[in-house]
Amino acid sequence: MAESDAARLIVTIYGKNYTFALTPEQRAEHIQEVAQLVDEQMRRVYQEHHLQSPLQLAILAGLNLVEELHKLRDDYQDAESEIAQRTSRLAASLGRVFQGVGST
Repeated sequence: MAESDAARLIVTIYGKNYTFALTPEQRAEHIQEVAQLVDEQMRRVYQEHHLQSPLQLAILAGLNLVEELHKLRDDYQDAESEIAQRTSRLAASLGRVFQGVGST
């Protein structure tokens, strides 16, 4: 599909409109949700720091969002590791139980 044939989506972030050319894999609702998240983060940064520069607001909002992403990744990896450890212990316990059942 040529870019001129791509679906277009206009989102508003911090009072400014941005036009996106959506690929077939992208959902308009998802892009709107992401744009809303960025808009909310920029407004939150403005409330906290009263910066007037949209560029500074965007950079700080981006940093906050990336920091949140890293925390979520770390939490996910910790949970994944804990699940693997518990699964391993459970498998070992079940192995002992089945060995006991087989020897009687």
